Order: sequence, then structure tokens, then C-alpha cells
Amino acid sequence: MSLIIREAGLYSSIQDLGRQKQQHIGIVKNGSIDQLNHRLANMLVGNEEGEALIEMTIKLPSIQFTEPTLIAFTGANFPAFVDGKKIAPYKIHLLDKGEVLKFGEASKGTRGYLAIAGGIVAEEWLGSKSTSIRLEMGGYHGRTLHAGDEIEMCRNYTPLQKKLFENLEDSKTASWGVDQYTLALNYLTDIFHVISGEGMTHFNEAEIKHLESQVYKVSNRFNRTGLTLEGNSVINRRIVDQSFLSVKKGTVLLNEGNQPVVMLNDHQSLSSYPQIGTIASYHIDKLAQKKQGSKLIFKKLTIQEAERNMRKHAQFVKQIKTGIRYKLNEELNK
Repeated sequence: MSLIIREAGLYSSIQDLGRQKQQHIGIVKNGSIDQLNHRLANMLVGNEEGEALIEMTIKLPSIQFTEPTLIAFTGANFPAFVDGKKIAPYKIHLLDKGEVLKFGEASKGTRGYLAIAGGIVAEEWLGSKSTSIRLEMGGYHGRTLHAGDEIEMCRNYTPLQKKLFENLEDSKTASWGVDQYTLALNYLTDIFHVISGEGMTHFNEAEIKHLESQVYKVSNRFNRTGLTLEGNSVINRRIVDQSFLSVKKGTVLLNEGNQPVVMLNDHQSLSSYPQIGTIASYHIDKLAQKKQGSKLIFKKLTIQEAERNMRKHAQFVKQIKTGIRYKLNEELNK
């Protein structure tokens, strides 16, 4: 009936795709940071893409299941084990009653996503089960997951999910999955496209070219609010006439030391810090997997250039999803 957190990990929480259209009243979206991997994990186990799951960060939890369960995990390349036996990411697995899922340390990436067939029970707030740590709302009592927490499974299985239980009764693991090498193309490079915003008017062309020539690294100050970067100052002056501007996921600010800070899901709604622009939406999932010491290189794009790239990215994602749907249909018809 439930899953039990045996070891808490570092920063695990229940997230869906976030709260929509609440930012005008100062409530940010929250939700999974790497939304592509969120969607793929859910699709693999036959859930709706936006179903709530467990987002796990850097040091992952160990989880025991109190009844047979279908799972899939995606994201950073954390090695995973069920009662000591290694299992693969981006595949469907049938876990038996009492089995414990554990994770090792990832050589690359930061966040993993664990989806449970049928979804999990969580507190809903403003139309979302996502955990808002700052406001202590949603998810599991509005906080990260601790050792001993017990999360109910919804168990409202579809015909497809019932068939998956049947098909995997002996093998325990599907023979197919998402091609990780193809998916890696979305996360591979350190270049991040920045689209100009209202705040860009404070910077001259020489300063933008200087920004693009630099290599920044993620500092130890990174969390669900944002990433503070280390490297040369973007500018050598102080901007004093900056008005308050809206902030969204991917907004690139300059802090008091003129170092870039990239906002993530739990960002504030407004800021008076200078804004360089916003990371293109198709690079946000890649941003979610950056950890301390990871490199970032900024490249300014026009809106027209970003739109062309967005269409290519959408086609790339569509192909992956089409492949999953095709294989699930095969499972249903076995």
C-alpha cells in the first residue's frame, strides 16, 4: 500500500510539473526542475506525464516497497540496486513486496526522478502536489522526505498498467527502454542560450561579448532556487538604476559581485538585481543536471533563433515519446 523512506538522501521531495499561473500573486511554480526526465519516468510506467513523483538530488534515498510495484527512474546516471542487484535506468521494473531500492553516486548529473505506476498520494495545494519548501505547502507535509516517511501509492491502475504487472511477473524488467545515448544529446554541451530581456538594455555590446567569452563554474551555492556561478565578473561597474523586474525559471541575474546567478523553480517573483536575460526553455533541463564544478558558457540568441531551436527540440522530444508509446502499445497487446 505504500513506500517507506529507509534512508533520506540529501534533498528528496514530491514534485509534479508545478503550479500554473500563480506567479502574479507571488507564488512560484515549484515542480520538477528537469521536466523532460519527469515526463519520461511517468510515461514509462503508464502514468500521465504530469503525475507527481519523487525528485531526488545528489545523494539519493533508499526506499522499501510494501507491495508489488511498477517503477521507472530517470535523470542523472545514479547506479541503482534492488536488494543488491543492479537495475537499469529508463526502463520499467516490477519490484516485489519488501524489496529495497538503493542508489549509488552519480559520476555525472545531479537529479534523479522516480515514478510509481498509478501515482502517489500527496497534499495538493493550488492545483499541484509539488512541494513548496519555502512555504511548507504541498507534497509530503510541505517538506523534503525524511527517514521513516511512508508515502501512500494511489494504486488506481489502468488496463495498461495491469498488463505490465502481468508481463513482468517473471522477467521483473522490460526488455526495452529509452536510449540513454540519444537522450544524452540533450544534456551534453556546456553552452547555454540566453534570450535578451528588458534588463539587457543596461549592458553594452562589449559587455555581452565579454560574457560570451567566459567559462563559468557552478559554485557550492546551488539548490532549487538557483545556481550561483564562479568566474570573472560580467561587468566592472555598478548598475544603480535597475527597477524591479519579474523573475522566472532560467532568468540570469547579476549578484552584488557581478557574478551570474541562474534562477530555478523555487525562485522569487521579483528582483532588483540586473538581469542579463533568460536561458532558453530547451536548455533548462540541461541546467537542472549541473552540479558544483560544472561549466556554463553563455551565448546570446535572438528570439527568432531560439524559436527555431525550440522547434527542433520539440521534434527531438516527440520522437522519444513516440517510441515509448509504441513499446507500451506492444506491451498492452502481448
